[in-house]
Amino acid sequence: MQSVKNLIFHGVGVGAMGLAAARHRIGGYRRPTDFSSSDLAQAIEHVVAIVQDWNDTLSRLGTPEHGFRGLDVLELGPGATLGTGVLLRGLGAASYLAVDVNELATQTPSAFYRMIAEAPLPDGCDPVIVRAVAESLAQGRDAGVGYATDPDFDIGRAVAGRTFDVVVSNAAFEHFDDVDAVIADLGPVLRPGAVFIAMVDFQTHSRWVRRVDPNSIYRIGPSLYRAMTFPGQPNRLRPRDYLKLLARHGWRDAQVRPVDRAPPDYLAWSRRSLASGYRDDDARMDVLTGIVTARKP
Repeated sequence: MQSVKNLIFHGVGVGAMGLAAARHRIGGYRRPTDFSSSDLAQAIEHVVAIVQDWNDTLSRLGTPEHGFRGLDVLELGPGATLGTGVLLRGLGAASYLAVDVNELATQTPSAFYRMIAEAPLPDGCDPVIVRAVAESLAQGRDAGVGYATDPDFDIGRAVAGRTFDVVVSNAAFEHFDDVDAVIADLGPVLRPGAVFIAMVDFQTHSRWVRRVDPNSIYRIGPSLYRAMTFPGQPNRLRPRDYLKLLARHGWRDAQVRPVDRAPPDYLAWSRRSLASGYRDDDARMDVLTGIVTARKP
């Protein structure tokens, strides 16, 4: 019975990935979240939760003592808005720069920034600063929140000589084609002692599949998966891969803290049909989302 169930879900997974490949090849990568960017209230709730997670994570790491206050922050792959930058400035960040491949955040309606100033804010966020920064962005001014895009995702070129104290990211690293190169590129633009915080979504990104089979993308063999390549396709790196890559580039204290985990009963029946390399315990297939952290010497 379980073998039939796995066979069905394998077919569903391949079909979902094929549809995603066709959609992205035709229309490009335009929707980085599960909701429309025109849904301003949900978009604001989304960025508030992200920044709260980053702030909590920085506090857990223990340094710096005052959170983001006074730090220069680099975000990779901000998605459809620069709302995270507004909130980080409200937490006292000295500056914020977001770097991406696609110019998704250039189309954010000014109403989004005006609304974010009136929303419930992350703990410790100064509403006066948030309001001032948000209004500046709504009017097209910088206010310490910068945005740079580079079609080759050349981080050094995008930051134009600037350096940073912390790099943050949310649900972006799983879409990078070459995470090894990204981590290598971060070295020259981060100061000694810099902190790395990345929320990674390890699951399938097809919304209607992930509810019942979150590890669907790992059922597909490597050759077929490569044949369906498209911009933004999940790279299928696991927690162990991030730890190895960070260690390779000299980062210290690297760890992955699981946030969402797959139920044991789901793992019990689904694991046997995963592609080679994802069936062993070391692959940590129970981790559906996690926060990757590390510190630069």
